[in-house]
Amino acid sequence: MTNLEKKLNQYVADLTVMYTKLHNVHWYVEGRQFHAMHELFEMYYDKVTEDLDEVAERMLQLGFKPVGSLKGALELAKIEEREDTFGKDLDFVSIVKKDFEYLLALTLEVKEEADKKGDDPTVDIMNEFTAYYQKQLWMINATLA
Repeated sequence: MTNLEKKLNQYVADLTVMYTKLHNVHWYVEGRQFHAMHELFEMYYDKVTEDLDEVAERMLQLGFKPVGSLKGALELAKIEEREDTFGKDLDFVSIVKKDFEYLLALTLEVKEEADKKGDDPTVDIMNEFTAYYQKQLWMINATLA
């Protein structure tokens, strides 16, 4: 397995867990900003669904085998699951911020590995993801300020 395949599988695994985690905070959020955060977390998990599919399909185009089971994803993922407990809106935003910072760093790692291989389409995908996480982190930081 190449380093690029390993990095892309890490990405798939982490997005798989992130999808469930975002549903968790979407369902269990409470607080003054409940409505806005409930909608925001839904927007996030919809985006994760699109990104997960895009990365897995890119892997298949490259002849790689994306992790496709929850068991496999949980074995690889560095994003941690969250307990089924209610919590405050801004606390949940902080949880998402930490995971988005991690995903931004992973995006840059995948991009670097794809660039080494001359894989411009994967670099382009990661550039798009980089811009997305940078923008969302800017907005999250402004929310938490």
